[in-house]
Amino acid sequence: MASLKGNIILNYINTISGLIFPIVTFPYAARVLQPEGIGVVNFQNSIIGYIVLLTSLGIPLYAVREIAKCRNNEELRDRTTIEITLLSIILCLFGYLAVWLLGEYIPRIHEQATLFYILSLTIIFTGIGVQWFYQGIEDFFFITIRGLIVRTLCAISLFIFVKDKNDLLIYGLIIVGSTVGNNLVNFVHLRKYIRFSHVEWGQLDIMHHLRPTFRVFLLNVIISIYIQLNTIMLGFMTDDRSVGLFTSGMKLTHILVVIITSLSTVMLPRCSHLLGEGKIDEFNDIICKSYHLMMFSSIPVTLGIMLMARPVIICFCGAEYVDAIPVIIYTAPTIVFIAMTQVIGIQILYPYGKENLVIYSTLAAASLNIILNILLIPPFAETGAAISTLIAEFSVLVVQVKLGKKYIPFRIFDHRTGTYLMASIVMSIGIFLCLPLSNVWWQFLSGTTVGLCVYFTTLYVKKDIVLLNVLDLIKAHL
Repeated sequence: MASLKGNIILNYINTISGLIFPIVTFPYAARVLQPEGIGVVNFQNSIIGYIVLLTSLGIPLYAVREIAKCRNNEELRDRTTIEITLLSIILCLFGYLAVWLLGEYIPRIHEQATLFYILSLTIIFTGIGVQWFYQGIEDFFFITIRGLIVRTLCAISLFIFVKDKNDLLIYGLIIVGSTVGNNLVNFVHLRKYIRFSHVEWGQLDIMHHLRPTFRVFLLNVIISIYIQLNTIMLGFMTDDRSVGLFTSGMKLTHILVVIITSLSTVMLPRCSHLLGEGKIDEFNDIICKSYHLMMFSSIPVTLGIMLMARPVIICFCGAEYVDAIPVIIYTAPTIVFIAMTQVIGIQILYPYGKENLVIYSTLAAASLNIILNILLIPPFAETGAAISTLIAEFSVLVVQVKLGKKYIPFRIFDHRTGTYLMASIVMSIGIFLCLPLSNVWWQFLSGTTVGLCVYFTTLYVKKDIVLLNVLDLIKAHL
């Protein structure tokens, strides 16, 4: 079995490299394409996201758990992988029927039909990507190296080929390539693991995967309502500029969320494997460490991004996006909420087979989110959508804690979480002292530097175990 610490390091490298791409490229794209261009791409990409969700049918999350369970049984692993892959490809065919109908008969989409069809490449690349297979067997080294190469090529292509706001089609191709283009490599590389010649094709049973994947699919659909539906509702209820402002602010928050919650990618197969072998104590120990690591990183990031919303949005997107500042401020607390629900929902309830509890929590949030969008988007546009997102994410957390409390092996707010909150407040004072600087770049750089130094120094004085373990891990690899 691969080293958990090694997997965590590799996954963070992969995640951070994946986020360096938008950090490096989005400021350039935002300035070249302007809020309207960014709005068009994100509006159509959100619709494609729904089609990907429908054609995926919950397979990615379900498949990680199934491959993790049978990874030591090569015959069962090979058959399971082929069955799930064939199911994915069949579902993609239905997805492209939906793409054609929307592209031809919905005027708002038909205006940019070519861009819509380009973005739809995400569907087939996701279907054949088998990313879940490599996560299930914990081959994070391959995932990391492949991601680094593809993202580097896409970043270079963006700066070479996207020159003005008319280059939306090229930008669409690069977006597809950077997010799921490397899935083609995944599919080809599968030959290293799967012995196709030993598979009895006549005995394959594709349909028995439908029922369990549908439960995960239902969960993903509900989650997506308050993730992607905000963008779609903004697109239909307001204009491209509001969509551009909202998605730009959300993109910065999303980058931080992905960095912090990427730990779940590593933890899910390991947690499923431990529960499958009945190692409850070891499972609980890993979950507690994971939760405190999430709090260690999410609390200071949330306070920091709220305080530095203005320099962050101007530095990364440009002065044209200052109206997106409230979006960052209102959505920043969701970083903590999502970090907590990733541990409770994905690392605890899902491996226990309690998907229904997660479904109930997200269904409540999705329903609330739709109602709030209808009420808040007309008068407040992108800010209203941000407020809806904040309330929806908080409601997910409340319901999951209430329904799943007997499975949670830690206190939601304990002494260590209090320490991270205290250190973050001290950090905030340091950041606040940097904000009067006249140049926004100096505000951002000094605020980030001072904030990190104050936060880590405070925790070092308090002898925080997470920080000490991180320092020990760094020393061991130097």
